[in-house]
Amino acid sequence: MSATRRFSARLIRSPVFYTIVFIFVAGWFAMQWMADHDIQEIRETYGIRAVAILLPTHVLMALTPFPSDLFSIANGALYGMTIGTVLSWIAWYIAAMIQFGLGRRARKDFDLEQEADRIPSWLRGVPVEHPLYLICIRQVPWLGMHIGSFVPGAAGVRWQRFLWCSAIGTLPGSLVMSGIGAGIMHWS
Repeated sequence: MSATRRFSARLIRSPVFYTIVFIFVAGWFAMQWMADHDIQEIRETYGIRAVAILLPTHVLMALTPFPSDLFSIANGALYGMTIGTVLSWIAWYIAAMIQFGLGRRARKDFDLEQEADRIPSWLRGVPVEHPLYLICIRQVPWLGMHIGSFVPGAAGVRWQRFLWCSAIGTLPGSLVMSGIGAGIMHWS
């Protein structure tokens, strides 16, 4: 069986593939729903319960390539710098754990340990398990969070190391984006 056919067969049997497709579709619908609803209106309508709507939506958007930074900015604008940062950090941390878990499952589904020889040597040299990599990759705009979660899971990085590095790595973005939102409200 050719490598392409073997990959296709694994892809069709992989729960990771269907989970990622579901996340993308759900993210697209969430984006459409959020386009029709003002976040301020949601907060005024539901009060503190708005967090139960906005936090899972933020997590869902953080799992997709659609921009989740806007939720962090909105958190800062709606709840202030401190609470906005905490909400943004929680959402991005949960999304990181989910993506890491998907990477771990992909490692199993696609037997990535056996396929490691096919990875180009320059890519094999990336220290995916190093704390500095796990923390700093998250600072790369747009794809840093995704690469910094899925790839370490697929590479077999230990959960404990990933959890504490992600806790640190998601904090700067949460602070900056919530600060932007709080600043917009302060100066407007």
